Amino acid sequence: MAKFPTTSPSAKEFKRINIKQVDAFTDTPLMGNPAGVVLNAQGLSDEQMQAIAREMAVPETAFILPATIPGADLRIRWFSAETEVPLCGHATIASFHVMAEEGVHHMADQGSYAFNLETKSGILPVRVEKTASHSEIFFGLPTPEFLRAGQFKLDLMRILNITLEEFDPRMQIVMTNYLFVPVRRLHTIFAIKPNFFALAQFLTNRKLLGVCVFTTETIERKSTVHSRFFAPTVGINEDPVTGSANGPLGAYLYEQGLLDDKLNGNSITIIGEQGDVIGRKGRVTIQLTIRNKAVSSVQVGGRAITTLDGEMIIP
Repeated sequence: MAKFPTTSPSAKEFKRINIKQVDAFTDTPLMGNPAGVVLNAQGLSDEQMQAIAREMAVPETAFILPATIPGADLRIRWFSAETEVPLCGHATIASFHVMAEEGVHHMADQGSYAFNLETKSGILPVRVEKTASHSEIFFGLPTPEFLRAGQFKLDLMRILNITLEEFDPRMQIVMTNYLFVPVRRLHTIFAIKPNFFALAQFLTNRKLLGVCVFTTETIERKSTVHSRFFAPTVGINEDPVTGSANGPLGAYLYEQGLLDDKLNGNSITIIGEQGDVIGRKGRVTIQLTIRNKAVSSVQVGGRAITTLDGEMIIP
């Protein structure tokens, strides 16, 4: 009887990498925002990272690397299925969850750990609070500077399929590299069905990365804001939970005078809701530091849970 080889003759040419899938901004499996995490990405090319992210088919995959600049402890690059992105909140939470879980970067024991993270958005501070049961991770974001973008209201009515009356008159539409769109009611958030083709064209033409639609009506009483985030130009029609949007969103709410009752000394802590509409409930802790009645720093944080742990074979 003929015997067939159990492996391909070329199998030795392939590389094996360890990879995890982690749900961030939740401690419940299959909720929050899923991210791939490659704990040791040293030696991977840009093309390999992009191929791995495409194969994982989650909103972003994070690749952890040695730092390349003074003052940084380590580096992370983030890729969606289609392109590298300059900043990703949930995959940062996922990455430090994995590092704490594996006990690397001196996190073998319970305790509080601080890092300076090298990214394409600059060096960002990260804090990990590790206990026996979980890790709470917070990371700093660049303090946002908003530009008014009310001129886009008619475009947004057409693209998001909402009426003029559904915008929240207390707040302007504003933008950073994201567009922030305030609406009055939670039911409007749930009912939005964007024209993603038109939205992609709109974002590309204006060099924006995504649109955050939000309301101060929430599902849970302890929360302050509920949002949805759309980024079709980077391959994510709807992101389940977006840390990089929730942080600036908290800063904007403060600038609009909507968080004065939350001020505790020189800090504000609120909860942002996201993902409920698409069955991926997540909660983001947003922390603001206030100096001279202005936001001086923004942090977002939350927990995560590993749902998949294995190897990937790549060429």
